[in-house]
Amino acid sequence: MKKEYTRNRPIKTVLKEYVERQKGKIGKAKEELHRRFEGLDWSIQKKILVAHLESTKTDREWVYPLLLEYWDKSLMPIVQNLWETYHEERCAWSVIKYFPQAYIMENIDSLCMERNYFFICLRFGKQKGFVIDKSQLESEDTIFVYHRLGLKMENEEAKELLYDILVKAILNYHYPDLDMKRSKQGRVITLHPKMIGKFGRALYYVKQMGIEPVATELSDWCDSLEDVMLYSPEWTSINQEPLSNDDFNTKAYRIILKYTCLNFPVAFVDRIVKKYPQITYLVEKFKLDYDYDCIYTEYNEAHKSEFLDF
Repeated sequence: MKKEYTRNRPIKTVLKEYVERQKGKIGKAKEELHRRFEGLDWSIQKKILVAHLESTKTDREWVYPLLLEYWDKSLMPIVQNLWETYHEERCAWSVIKYFPQAYIMENIDSLCMERNYFFICLRFGKQKGFVIDKSQLESEDTIFVYHRLGLKMENEEAKELLYDILVKAILNYHYPDLDMKRSKQGRVITLHPKMIGKFGRALYYVKQMGIEPVATELSDWCDSLEDVMLYSPEWTSINQEPLSNDDFNTKAYRIILKYTCLNFPVAFVDRIVKKYPQITYLVEKFKLDYDYDCIYTEYNEAHKSEFLDF
């Protein structure tokens, strides 16, 4: 079969079809602009960026992430107008990265949507007069911000934040956060608390900052649980079940959560109950007779038909 080649048309022609919204040509023109964008001269790239910013919301959403890399001061007026008109989250990204600090501080309440405050902290966290409001950051983001900016964090605060990440992982067990770096053929081959993604990364940053003794204490505690998990009846069981890789990894993740929670230091239990009243039932049944049986059975019931068809 003869190979078909795509012959690129003059890019100015394609851009004209897009800007003028020529009937029957807009979709194809936009597709071609997107496909060829990275290989074009900057002068043309900038025209494509502006054309998309002046277009529909869908087109603006395509260009907002690009502005983080393809920025030019000449784009500031149009981006400012778009931000003040629509307050679109992705538009805020380039505002936070490139606009003057005074403008960002004046608009900080509206800019702090989703995870944006984290990026504001990364940009201004070391500037005089800027105070990081840790209540607006997730625990893992607080640790990362301090690590990236070279700020000092006390041992007890780091410990509190690390345990907080683990508790949230347990409370949100429906959303696996499994670090697959140690996996083989798409399936985990060992169990370890550091495989809880956010926790593993946060502990790494705490180690990098040299926050002791918590870095060593938590690392040793995690290591002590590895054999407990690998010799657990649940691990033996799932290795004998005819599971898909996804089902196997989900169950493995819940085993990690179970034995992490089972082995929380007793002194920490009272603190997490005060902070998370919804976890009281876990503490009342701290052997997790209720919790783990519930989430394990719940998963089996939800996938029963898949197991039968396996």
